[in-house]
Amino acid sequence: MPQNLLHTALAQHVQLTSTQEAAFLAICTPREAKKKEFLLRTGEVNHYLYFVQSGCLRSFIVDQGGKEVNLEFAVEGYWISDIAFNKPALLSIQALEPTQYVQINLHAFEQLTQEEPVFNLFFRKLLQNGYFAFKKRMLTGMTQTAAQNYRDFLLKFPGLPQRIPQYHIASYLGITPEFFSTIKAEGLDLYQQAMDNL
Repeated sequence: MPQNLLHTALAQHVQLTSTQEAAFLAICTPREAKKKEFLLRTGEVNHYLYFVQSGCLRSFIVDQGGKEVNLEFAVEGYWISDIAFNKPALLSIQALEPTQYVQINLHAFEQLTQEEPVFNLFFRKLLQNGYFAFKKRMLTGMTQTAAQNYRDFLLKFPGLPQRIPQYHIASYLGITPEFFSTIKAEGLDLYQQAMDNL
């Protein structure tokens, strides 16, 4: 299993000894998903945390009208799971392209946190980062234009619009595919301005 990307992701949150890292890798199982394959469906008991090595996963819900609403994308170096651990899932997780990922069993991870408390800190930081990212998305969604939200999407996921259908991006932004087509150019201009100012 390629470990460099996972090693980097761990190091972003905690400093591990070689023994601790080996113990974590021991509960990681490399997996592959085909395009459109589901890792989790709403209502199924969620037993896993996922880390993307290559490809793209999405989490989504289905609203009362039967429309799929994308909540999150996970590309290389991203973590993804349902918020309900070891309980019926509130959302679904699906591969949008052929994806290599690491599957971490949550029960085994809980046992590891008892043996190595540093992983409690690691998991808390994952949850904090996810919470703050979600809150930021909610706030910007309410206060920014659709074009500005698309700019932020491009800053977070550069290159992803060339990899997945545009209607998935529109769903993530909370707009129709038709409206997305009208604001796409403006969002690209805003993205270029942001890159020029870096």
